[in-house]
Amino acid sequence: MWKKSALVLGGVVAGFINGFLGGGGGVVIVSLLLSVLKLDQKKSQATALLVILPLTVVSAVVYVVYGNVDWRTALFTTIGVVAGGIVGALLLKKLDSNVVKMIFAIVLILGGVKMFF
Repeated sequence: MWKKSALVLGGVVAGFINGFLGGGGGVVIVSLLLSVLKLDQKKSQATALLVILPLTVVSAVVYVVYGNVDWRTALFTTIGVVAGGIVGALLLKKLDSNVVKMIFAIVLILGGVKMFF
């Protein structure tokens, strides 16, 4: 029962972060799946993407309703995101879970350092 409660609470935190910051909820979900359910890195990341999908849609709708979307930027960025997502998903399948974990950690650290400065 505590695992389900932890997942729901983690979902609330991820939803808040994603809605407030426009992203980042997936990091919370991946960390939650790794620590609470002990899923491997690949399965955690893939599951997080599925979990984040409805959250992203809901957050995006709210941003659209309030006029906070730059449509031209969104169009061009979406083209790159789709292409990158396909390549990333195919690469995830081929890499060892420990390598994926290291890449995930490096990306988080670099992102945090960049945001700090």
